[in-house]
Amino acid sequence: AEIEIDALNVPGDAQAAFDEAFVRLEPILGASDAARIKSHLEVTEEQTLEQRSLVLGRELDKDQRKGVYMVTNNFLPTRVTCETVDGQLRFIRRLPKDKAPSDKRGQRSKWAHAGDYCHFVMQKENQDSMDTLQQIARTLKCNARVFGMAGTKDKRGITVQKCSAFRIAHDRLIWASRKLRGGRLGNFSYGEKEIKLGELGGNQFTIILRHVQGANAVSLEPVLLGIRNTGFINYFGMQRFGTQSISSHTIGISVLKSDWRRVIDLILCPRIGERDDVAKARNVWDTTRDPKATLELLPRRAALAEHSVLQHFVKSGSTNNCSAAFACIPRNLRLMYVHAYQSFIWNHAVSERIRVFGTKGAVPGDLVIVASDFSDNAHAKSKAPEEEARVVPVLVTEENASDYSIYDVVLPLPGWDVRYPEHQVKNVYEELMAKDGLSPSGLAKHPLKEYRLAGAYRHFLIKPRDFMYEWMRYNDDALPLARSDSDAIEGKHDPESIEFGQNVALKLKFDLPPSAYATMLLRELMRTETAAGYQTQLSNNTESKE
Repeated sequence: AEIEIDALNVPGDAQAAFDEAFVRLEPILGASDAARIKSHLEVTEEQTLEQRSLVLGRELDKDQRKGVYMVTNNFLPTRVTCETVDGQLRFIRRLPKDKAPSDKRGQRSKWAHAGDYCHFVMQKENQDSMDTLQQIARTLKCNARVFGMAGTKDKRGITVQKCSAFRIAHDRLIWASRKLRGGRLGNFSYGEKEIKLGELGGNQFTIILRHVQGANAVSLEPVLLGIRNTGFINYFGMQRFGTQSISSHTIGISVLKSDWRRVIDLILCPRIGERDDVAKARNVWDTTRDPKATLELLPRRAALAEHSVLQHFVKSGSTNNCSAAFACIPRNLRLMYVHAYQSFIWNHAVSERIRVFGTKGAVPGDLVIVASDFSDNAHAKSKAPEEEARVVPVLVTEENASDYSIYDVVLPLPGWDVRYPEHQVKNVYEELMAKDGLSPSGLAKHPLKEYRLAGAYRHFLIKPRDFMYEWMRYNDDALPLARSDSDAIEGKHDPESIEFGQNVALKLKFDLPPSAYATMLLRELMRTETAAGYQTQLSNNTESKE
């Protein structure tokens, strides 16, 4: 389902959330069925599963079922389990908890809300998802680990995503939202589960390409139609590897080799093309190895990993325990380094697959997983990356090759629990990793469990869903050409094209499956530079305007 920030109202306590649920269910199911469900859930005594189950007795269409799931998941997570059986909805009243919920430190606390997690939608602009949550944590004086999110969003842009907070009430989040720089929170509700990485069905993009020159609607029409009908190579974008002169995957190699001193050196060493204040702090570290002096110069928003490492060194009074210092970096960020290395190998494997076999279709030796519309079961959570690794691909042979299309072909991200193609592309994995002193089987032997990579599968050619484009004319670069969710809340209208505007822009809107990169679609369209140096320059230009 599309995620947008469109309201700041919240359910209050558990009873308020319960009452609000049936206000929302009535237009979906009708007053009679909504009243039946409410009466069923108000029963308090313990009963058998059969007695606790209520089946509506009529089939609902997909939109109705989706609406019911959204209401029950957000407003009744501790009161009912909802499931579809043969097209009919069944409502199972949940048994009451015997004990009051306690927080993760084992302390009992008063908590009257309809679930341990407050879910909310976060809109941010020109900052990383992790940095925004860290900013909220500092404002609330809580640990950033209480927050969960389904995925990180691009820094450059206005992005919207769903997040969760363990035992942080909505009124505190509203207060933090008022103090948030470059962000806004809304659409609060309560649930029993944390929102975790990988639990998303896809991403929707609206992108404005300004100052279009050297092309027009006629010349770009074949390219735009090609992207819509054929798709593009599903490379990992440069964001995966970082935009600095030292790539994230380079750090990942040292993590996988347990070379912790090398890891810390790579994280803290000077880099080409960085902001002046960050470069100054890195130079102090490079020349003095003084964590306190370096930390005082380092801007917090610009370097989360560096801050975490240096703070450990300062608190411990020593720079010797590099493994413990690295462990102080938030887990999602630590794993990003090793996942970047997997992505680096995968990109090379895809290039070899295209060089040798092209993109016409599946060939013997390929691995396939039948591609499905990533919009299916929009109400259900998608599998986490480690669960995707358990999907078993089919080996393409001469006999079954015609049963599959090029969109079914997958390549593995390297790991110890995946199958590799049975043609020459397999050699890419072994040869590239051997140059780094690693091997696919060796990824199971890391001394720390979280860095033992099982691997996963990824389709190498994808098509965007609902791909639309519009040509616009405008005069003022400072005025937006797309409406954000905050603009909608404030009653602003969609920007319109000016008939005789001096400048030309191309507005794109499309959906992509999880972990697909819009920058790769744009590269297909624009044939633009994606090298790290160019991306660093864009980042620095953006930050200098803030």
